[in-house]
Amino acid sequence: MRHAKQESESIELAVLLALAGGLMDCYSYLVRDHVFANAQTGNMLLFGVNLASGDWAQCIHYVVPVVCFALGIALCHGIKLLAREEHLHWRQLALAIEVLVLVGVSFVPEGHSLRANGLTSFACGIQVQAFRKFHGRALATTMCIGNLRSGTQSMVSFVHSRDGGQLRGGLLSYFVIVCFVLGAVLGNWCIPALGTRMILVGAGLLAVCFFVMFIDRERRHVEELVEGDLEADLAGEAARPREAGQLRGIAAAEERLEEREAERIERRMGQDIEIDVMHELGLTGQEGARPEGAVERQVERDVERQIEERLRSDIKRGGWRAGK
Repeated sequence: MRHAKQESESIELAVLLALAGGLMDCYSYLVRDHVFANAQTGNMLLFGVNLASGDWAQCIHYVVPVVCFALGIALCHGIKLLAREEHLHWRQLALAIEVLVLVGVSFVPEGHSLRANGLTSFACGIQVQAFRKFHGRALATTMCIGNLRSGTQSMVSFVHSRDGGQLRGGLLSYFVIVCFVLGAVLGNWCIPALGTRMILVGAGLLAVCFFVMFIDRERRHVEELVEGDLEADLAGEAARPREAGQLRGIAAAEERLEEREAERIERRMGQDIEIDVMHELGLTGQEGARPEGAVERQVERDVERQIEERLRSDIKRGGWRAGK
């Protein structure tokens, strides 16, 4: 399977998030009085059963996590709408809040399960809203029913059409389910040693996700395209045209956007280097200004040679990624 272009859609992030999702459900069910942190359908069912029997205390026990889950979704979407991406992506802000909430849960004493479950479900709501797609495929890391449906559908489609993409999608869905289950196994193992502090393991997994997201796959992919084009240009090689029909739909649109961005960066960097070289040769009246009139052929060749040397030097040192 190809690497994801966005780190938030990567396999490694899906694994960590699914482990954390399974662990949080295990924690709320086994440590905090048999309430589901993620599976709100189960909580709604138990709320209805207790509502029918008139057990109001148990009704509150199950309805609070549902409400908190919805509040977590609302907060996460608000972050997406309002956040300005300067140093952190909005998903990283959501992860940071989720980690802090889970750390707070670890300090809620025994006997206060309603508060602990409400906070845990709030964190799960943030996660389910922030991370909904991996490798271009809709997947959840806090529950399994949607993944089971989509995975099974993809496998049946593969049997019918022999489409490798359907096979990979189905296997990915099942893989995320397995990771969720392993998270529950990990949580169960940690309960005897950590008790109510077991949730800190989940907070640790999410903290790793926070730092993993500093890897900027999109920018790295574009810069690799730029450097590849420059190397081909300097070697006098023409880029091989893509075969007609090789990419279609969304994939083709993404590829065209990447190519345009690569051309824009290449043009801007080339112009900057050209201006610097001409300024050093005294061919500009002031820094950044373009010379007027015709330039002697020999001078033009000197300028072109120095620009080519600068470009080769940049590529040899690791290109623009070195200063990223």
